[in-house]
Amino acid sequence: MSTTTLKHPEIGEIKGQVGDGVHQFLGVQYGTIEDRFAESKVKSSYSSPVDATSHGPSSYYPPTAFDNEMGFIQQTLPKPVEKHSELECLNLNITVPQLSGSDGASRKLPVFIWQHGGGFILGSNSWPHYDHAKLVKLANEKGVPVIGVGINFRLGLSGLLTSEELRSHGYKTNNQFRDQRTAFKWVKEYISGFGGDPNNITVIGESAGAVATTLHLYSKEKLFNRAIATGGSALLVPPFPLEAYEGVYQQVLGVFGLENLSPEDRVQKLLSIPMEDIIGKMPPNIPFLPTIDGDIIPVRPSYAAVADPKDETMPAKHWLDGLAIGDGQFDGSVMGFMLGHRKANILQTFPESIKNSLSSSPQVAEKLLEAYGFTGPAAAKDDEAAFVNFLQFATDIGYYAATTSFARGWPENKKIFTWFFNEPNPWSGPFQGRTTHVLDVVFLFQNFNDKLPAEQRAAAEGFAVDLMKFVSGQEPWPAYSPTHKTAKVFGPSKGESAPVTKVVDDAEGEETKRGLVILELGKEVGFDKLAEVFGRFQMGM
Repeated sequence: MSTTTLKHPEIGEIKGQVGDGVHQFLGVQYGTIEDRFAESKVKSSYSSPVDATSHGPSSYYPPTAFDNEMGFIQQTLPKPVEKHSELECLNLNITVPQLSGSDGASRKLPVFIWQHGGGFILGSNSWPHYDHAKLVKLANEKGVPVIGVGINFRLGLSGLLTSEELRSHGYKTNNQFRDQRTAFKWVKEYISGFGGDPNNITVIGESAGAVATTLHLYSKEKLFNRAIATGGSALLVPPFPLEAYEGVYQQVLGVFGLENLSPEDRVQKLLSIPMEDIIGKMPPNIPFLPTIDGDIIPVRPSYAAVADPKDETMPAKHWLDGLAIGDGQFDGSVMGFMLGHRKANILQTFPESIKNSLSSSPQVAEKLLEAYGFTGPAAAKDDEAAFVNFLQFATDIGYYAATTSFARGWPENKKIFTWFFNEPNPWSGPFQGRTTHVLDVVFLFQNFNDKLPAEQRAAAEGFAVDLMKFVSGQEPWPAYSPTHKTAKVFGPSKGESAPVTKVVDDAEGEETKRGLVILELGKEVGFDKLAEVFGRFQMGM
């Protein structure tokens, strides 16, 4: 391993890795926490030299997490050596392009901060498909040099558990989101020493990372300059009300037999149980989700509010310099793993749930069921086919309707760029040939390029460069507006002689290759009602 030493004006000497066209500083601690549930603080002092030649530890997550992620992608990369720590997990990786000549010494480069997905309970900046090296090198070669920052943050119980009892002991809500904001502050304070522009920062999130990115748009304080949300948004996973988390807290106490202890003893036990035991014993059906706390997350996002240009509940509609948002044609494939237990008898249970949830709008219920192949001449013949149809409904309401709502509601005097990712998954697996969840990550970071067909490899480069142009403050394609509903469509390129992309005039039109029936249903009962319908089925109602 070849190394390099950076003399940072505030931190001191930092020893990093020299890669192909990049320098990487790995595992740099950005925040400190006193205990498992304490609020994080920006790290302000370092012992020089700082060794940043290897990845830092991540928050704890189940040991099968990385393998499951590769299962979503339907392709593999070598499994990393995984290190975990509950108090040392607030670290980040910085990837800087090697710039030539005197130009490189004085330029302050645009910066992106990557927030990984993982359902709020898993993921790490050390996972190889999140490595920024190839993307940063490519962007530099294409004339849009940027600096990439990948962050770790607390996950699961330590990142999101709350209760009245914990709050009365001084522990705040939404630690995962507070950690992310700590990272944003660190980057703004220290990135100039790495050659970055602290006033030109874009946060990029995918899946749960996109949910988090867009939930940060509810902050009154300007946290960053631009945002990219791919494969998720604040509308995908409704945050819990505080009172609902009391039930989650009781479930956790029950798992560890803490119900009969005093409040003080319960909190101390929750702070001291080894994280390995927590991960090993915690049932997967206990949800750890963001909380509406009136602070980090002040309100429950709604499609209606997001789609209303006059709505004032999202302050970033005023302070954000630009938003780019897009979705995959079959992003709902991830629900196939999460809701696989609902496949059995879905030909009967889904129509029953829909008719019950839409009992006041029976015509809408019938239209939905026929449109998604549960009734009518094109109805699915078995649960297997019906489950795929259900996943398409999940895609259309959870992702496409959300992209549409953000585009409709963004102020005219601000810039929003919408895209639709339609590249098929080329690899063997249950959803080969469909645009699966996490495939956008594959195309963005270039780490599977040697496994992609030539035309999709070129398409991946085009997709990545377009997003890096946005990071750089450029317009990668014309912005969406109420009068020009412009969007860019990526793919399908597989089997073609060159990448297939197209800028279309109507983000709500057929050229997007989206399920436009969801727009018709939304006109009749509203997207919020359709999301409620989906949620009720998820919960077995």
